[in-house]
Amino acid sequence: MRAPLVASILAFFVVSGVSAVAGEVSGPFANRVSPSDVAQIKAAISKERHVSHNVKKIEAVRPDKVAIQTTARTAVDEDTTYDFIVYKRSGAWQIDSNSIQISIEQRDLRTNGATFIR
Repeated sequence: MRAPLVASILAFFVVSGVSAVAGEVSGPFANRVSPSDVAQIKAAISKERHVSHNVKKIEAVRPDKVAIQTTARTAVDEDTTYDFIVYKRSGAWQIDSNSIQISIEQRDLRTNGATFIR
């Protein structure tokens, strides 16, 4: 009975693109954000149309507030980074749409290095 449960949980993570990795959360309150919270945060991010869903960083600022950074390759020589805040309200994690900041990083293809452009 335990094997089917584990298999179904793994299938959920693979299908939804969510990966809860130990040590994935940084910040002063990282130990207060559970793997279940991480899954809920990523689920909230996956529903937001205005940001990339590729989570690069989760930083626990408070037990009910995390700073998120996601990134997307938007061109051969360009990445777009999204920084925003997610709050836990009434037991559910929600994105603060007003906190979304977007930056663009140009890649110098000659040196494979990245230069920051806003």
